[in-house]
Amino acid sequence: MLAAVLGLTACAPLVDVERTAAELRTSVDAPTVRGGEAVIALDQEPDRLDPTLATTLAGRQIFASTCEKLYDVDPAGRVVPQLATVLPQVSSDGRELTIQLRPDVRFNDGTPFDAEAVRRSLDRHRQLPGSARRVELSAVESVEVAGPLSVRLRLSAPSAPLPSVLADRAGMVMSPAQLDRLGENFSDHPVCVGPFEFDQRVAQDRIVLRRSDFYYDRDKVNLDRLVYRAVPDDNIRVANLRSGEFDVMWEAGPPDVPILAREPGIVLLNTPSVQYVGITVNIANVEGSPGDVPGPLADDRRVREALSLSIDRATLNKISFNGLYQPACGPIPPTSEFATPRTQACPPHDVERAKRLLAEAGVRTPLRVELMLANDSTSNRTGQVIQAMAAEAGFDVVLRPTESTSSIAAGRKGRFQTFLIGWSGRPDPDGNIAAMHTAGSSQNYSGHATPETDVLIGQAAAEQNPDRRRELYERIVDQLRQRNNVIYLYRQQYYTAHSAELAGVAVYPDGIMRMATAGHVRS
Repeated sequence: MLAAVLGLTACAPLVDVERTAAELRTSVDAPTVRGGEAVIALDQEPDRLDPTLATTLAGRQIFASTCEKLYDVDPAGRVVPQLATVLPQVSSDGRELTIQLRPDVRFNDGTPFDAEAVRRSLDRHRQLPGSARRVELSAVESVEVAGPLSVRLRLSAPSAPLPSVLADRAGMVMSPAQLDRLGENFSDHPVCVGPFEFDQRVAQDRIVLRRSDFYYDRDKVNLDRLVYRAVPDDNIRVANLRSGEFDVMWEAGPPDVPILAREPGIVLLNTPSVQYVGITVNIANVEGSPGDVPGPLADDRRVREALSLSIDRATLNKISFNGLYQPACGPIPPTSEFATPRTQACPPHDVERAKRLLAEAGVRTPLRVELMLANDSTSNRTGQVIQAMAAEAGFDVVLRPTESTSSIAAGRKGRFQTFLIGWSGRPDPDGNIAAMHTAGSSQNYSGHATPETDVLIGQAAAEQNPDRRRELYERIVDQLRQRNNVIYLYRQQYYTAHSAELAGVAVYPDGIMRMATAGHVRS
């Protein structure tokens, strides 16, 4: 069966895989001219363009051009100031953060950016019903204006990950004047601080941005317009990039990387990521609430360990992704300052031990396991490899391709047995762990949590000493591997393609395209 799956890649274009994966390039530097537009193809339709409510990676691509944050990440994945001037000043007890803000900044409606605007946005993120930022900012008890360009955050407990949280949507600041005008309908015409401002949105077609006249660094912004198009089909994105209809393509899948790497007039960016993809096992999620899920996979950790041991992650990467991604064995990426050999170690591929564990658990084989996954070529190919590998250990994996939005809804409600799903990742380990593994958290689709692990996760988030945090994360990862409610499989590298007529498009490890410095190359 595995041999048949191997045959799926027999016609893949030849490429020096190791060289392609190793040739990291986050941007191209070349002289550019002012003016013109760039058409950018995304792989999905962004959701609501409201930083408080948004949840999709595609939406984050739009926000990167329109809605700056208190902090950002740099090409190495480190947190750096953006609308703040320096990293937060932390009190001796770790329960108070003071943030100094950039002077002479205006929102894209011309109104002034100040501490009161920051306070209002942070309180909206924390308090608006339905906010997707509430859990991210749960450590914040209050936000105070400490001066015209200074805000003070009072915390319920020390929170080392908070600057990283403020380097994403929770740190985006919205125009108070536009919030007064639109309220909960802010997404109809979002206004923040950014190199580009919102112009129009045509549902299921395009989102248009235009260069801002009010941006504090506007002299460095070259393009007049950005046009984002949602094109889920990989083949169409590639064809239209090659024909010149698209200027930028997010993102190139492994089958297309060899083609685009050799295509005249195309530039391929290759950036390591902080994301991961794994199999989430429904252990205790019944209609979105804690409950008993029947079956040996949910009941017995030995069965979940057997499923993990049945998968050869290195071979999965070679077959499904032409060797262009990296095996992943935990939530902390190797680029993190908190990565250690212990957190990066992979469980072995051990079919015989997997068989013994199933026998010890008293499971009749083949054990039927339903795997929900996105209905696209990459996910289906990956599912087929998992299906073939798991069969050798005694699992009968049945694939359930599901439309992306529907699969997320099913995941939240616990309407699955196992779910092949990824997480775009965050620079701080807490952002890759807490929401997936603590009780009641928004991304904990498995429904499984233990008081012991919850306490450790809280301790790691509160710890200010980096060495102590590394030790805590080693213990946390050990516990996650023992329970296998998420079976980590692989970590993408971001392959982003654009026309050679453009330069200055930048992609960092958070997977977000920066277009502020992009422009057409000078002839």
